[in-house]
Amino acid sequence: MKCYEIKAKADVSEIWLYEEVGFWGVGAKDFMAELNAIKSPKIDMHINSPGGEVFDGIAIYNGIKNHAATVTTYIDGIAASIASVIALAGDTVTMAENAMFMMHNPSGLVIGGAIDMRKVADSLDKIRDSMVGVYAAKSKKTADEIIAMLDDESWLDADEAKDAGFADVVSGKQDLSACAKFLPVLAKLGCKHIPGELGSMKALPSERDLERILRDAGCSRGQARAILAKGYSVDLRDAEEADVTPPAPATLREAALPKPVRVDRVASLLTRAELVAPSR
Repeated sequence: MKCYEIKAKADVSEIWLYEEVGFWGVGAKDFMAELNAIKSPKIDMHINSPGGEVFDGIAIYNGIKNHAATVTTYIDGIAASIASVIALAGDTVTMAENAMFMMHNPSGLVIGGAIDMRKVADSLDKIRDSMVGVYAAKSKKTADEIIAMLDDESWLDADEAKDAGFADVVSGKQDLSACAKFLPVLAKLGCKHIPGELGSMKALPSERDLERILRDAGCSRGQARAILAKGYSVDLRDAEEADVTPPAPATLREAALPKPVRVDRVASLLTRAELVAPSR
């Protein structure tokens, strides 16, 4: 599964937001163009995001909230910062038992004099008030209680989020390995209270690491790259290596290939490397 994907279907469309929000991740302009093309009566939106640009997030929230479809949002891993606001756009919010919901005050950078900084501070207060309105409308909390939670950088597990009114349903556990890549982003955002179970996670292996795993399994360099580029799906797991092996370069035509390796063995290695996307 891609980090960000919208699948428009006739009955229930799917949105997978497993990415940051904003100019370095999922931008509101592209998201809205795809969202507005959905004509199905229901949308399932899966979220695993550390947040990002507030204005993009608010635009995405409004787009989902105003869509004609009935929307169910699923917090599969982390819904942090502005992503926690986006999650509340669903008519029903379902949160995995081991997922996390994080809310904090918006932040920004400014270079200038005291007047410039006061203007930015006033803008941040207005943005915070907008976020407070969303949280309060969904939850059982007052505006003052929400502000206190933002000031404290609050991390809620599924039961706590449901008790507070942010989540409607608590579902089964999910594999949170995909959350590890967001830890540096959360640190850069200034988060100071990242839960220990998230902070201890290992980052997912890089493409270079995965290529090395495949080569250790007996694949050539070209074969490993072809397999990584092709991706994994159920119909590939029982395929022979020859199905995904590109033609050998001219300079290597006479080179002997290693003993064929079945893709299902490679898939097992990648599974242990926690690359495989969450099951749908």
